Amino acid sequence: MLRRFALAALMLSFAAPSLASAQSSRLQTGGMNIEMFRPAIDSRGHLTVNGTDILPENRLSFGLVLDAGFNLLQFSGAVNARLEDGGTTDHIVDQAITGTILVNFGIANWAVVGLQLPIQIINGEAVHIHPYYGWSDTDPASTTIRALRYQGLGDLSIHGKLRILRAERDPVGLAAIVRVGLPTGNDRRFAGAPGVSLWPSVVMEARTRPDQAFNGISRIRFSLEFGYRAVFGTGATFPIYGETQLTMGNNGTLSPLVETGTLLQVDDVMTFGAGASFRLARTFDLVTEVYGTQIADSIGTRGALSLEALLGFKLFVQDHSYLMFGAGAGIPTNPDGRGYQAAQWRAMLAFIYEPPIGDRDGDGIMDDIDDCPNDPEDFDHFLDEDGCPELDNDNDGIPDDLDDCPLIPEDMDGDHDDDGCPEGNDSDRDGDGIPDDVDQCPDQAEDRDGFQDEDGCPELDNDEDGIPDTEDLCRDTPEDIDAFEDEDGCPEPDNDHDRILDADDECPDEPETYNGTNDQDGCPDEGSVIFDDNSLIILDKIYFETNSAQILSRSNAILDAVAATLLGNPQIRLIEVQGHADERGNDEHNLRLTQDRAASVVEALVQRNVPRDRLRSAGYGELCPVNPAHNRAAYEENRRVEFKVIETDEGPTGVQVACDAAANLRQ
Repeated sequence: MLRRFALAALMLSFAAPSLASAQSSRLQTGGMNIEMFRPAIDSRGHLTVNGTDILPENRLSFGLVLDAGFNLLQFSGAVNARLEDGGTTDHIVDQAITGTILVNFGIANWAVVGLQLPIQIINGEAVHIHPYYGWSDTDPASTTIRALRYQGLGDLSIHGKLRILRAERDPVGLAAIVRVGLPTGNDRRFAGAPGVSLWPSVVMEARTRPDQAFNGISRIRFSLEFGYRAVFGTGATFPIYGETQLTMGNNGTLSPLVETGTLLQVDDVMTFGAGASFRLARTFDLVTEVYGTQIADSIGTRGALSLEALLGFKLFVQDHSYLMFGAGAGIPTNPDGRGYQAAQWRAMLAFIYEPPIGDRDGDGIMDDIDDCPNDPEDFDHFLDEDGCPELDNDNDGIPDDLDDCPLIPEDMDGDHDDDGCPEGNDSDRDGDGIPDDVDQCPDQAEDRDGFQDEDGCPELDNDEDGIPDTEDLCRDTPEDIDAFEDEDGCPEPDNDHDRILDADDECPDEPETYNGTNDQDGCPDEGSVIFDDNSLIILDKIYFETNSAQILSRSNAILDAVAATLLGNPQIRLIEVQGHADERGNDEHNLRLTQDRAASVVEALVQRNVPRDRLRSAGYGELCPVNPAHNRAAYEENRRVEFKVIETDEGPTGVQVACDAAANLRQ
């Protein structure tokens, strides 16, 4: 029995002239685009689901997205004989491969415009069908339709995105997107819509704060997108779920139909998708999506709902430039019930490039969140977070630098209108811009220092620490009065600047020596590690198994101390772990052994939470002895691990990394 489910639609729509057997099959009436995978429009999306962020003003981004869908336009249980190999197939399209070029441009930090140009390759084998479905390559009684072959453009899409709410400031992000598709593809060969398409959509996004992490996973983003793609043209119409019995004989005939099926017409579709991404490492995001389409006029009809799920990752090379890989499948993966656009399997590869974000106006607010990236914020305690200078805070037409009442608009009543202060019916004896009827100190002018300026009274000691504001370097934060720099008006919670608060510091005026020995008490002490500007000197050796890079357990204590010293001295940016050997043994072997031992020490420190980018390893074999003698004591002294400080917060230390004999190893 042959169950003829399927987009026999296609079958009905394949028509070919009698001399075109070597040509590609095409729809006879109406058209459709088989491609459901549409990449996110810019660098801020997931895979197909868009995000709410936008490009900074006047910034470009580019991308190339390759995707391949396999086994599309399902028959859902029907069996058709392949002409070439005599086998069977449950689909019309074997492969639909698309390369999409993306270009985007940011406008005024609130919108993005751009385009997507797909180039498609679509293939499918020739098949036998029942004459009921019509349209053969030779005559109405034939059961053969041609193979599908298409290489060319898809539909050019022009798009714009408007950011409405910002995910980093508001509870959720919100954006609106409009895409206009131009019929540059061949709709009769499944490579384009049968006319111009209009595709509006809405995107919502929620994300974690930058400082939040869960089991090492940070920057978690969830996005939902809903849209409606209207096509101004006639879509393909075809019967599905027909049933017949295949009794192919020498004459290629088929038995009559048992059931003719129902019609499915491809017109407007509803689109939807949900995406999530998880930052697993500084340059690595895991991304997952479920997305699909639903023919608007065929809700509830099998085959009209197409769903796919994808899992992928992004490998970042810059903040918003990345390689992207993904793979997934249609839902369900078996042909029975899978939608007409869903692929059985899909894979994708992409590269997205966006130039790094800067701060053109130098106000400390990055361009992508700066509403005025070319004009620096004036930081006058009025709307300072938007990045725009407010030259007239009260919008009374008098610039703030000439306005005696910059937060209260002038009433423009002909009475002292040039001072920026409203006189109204009430006097202002102290001239501080606060009418006497609401001024708690009508004869003392408010000092307007950003502290309780609305009451009209000058606060000469804002923090009430006994130090006048004119002498107080921290006028809004009270001095702690602990006999340490009390005259500046600023509290010193850590007098000795050793990062241990005075309340917990047993020696509040003497900085802790971070060396792995009692580093929590706040007192300087001597331990097994000494930091002397350019080197870490260890007072114990690091021991290895003989002729091996395996560190012996007896060295755990000194390694713990070295790690504690590095973690307690964050000003050390880069340190070189050096391995040295005595003169015995083969030179090449000694060099390799010291390199391996230095690398083992680096790994041991990384396991103790020292960041890998602060460490590097090098082995110098027997080239740099500290004792030139040729005896057991010298050998013991020359077999060693050293730690050279290469760079600190202040820059390169200039330390001699290797001895002159080993200088060529650093080249």
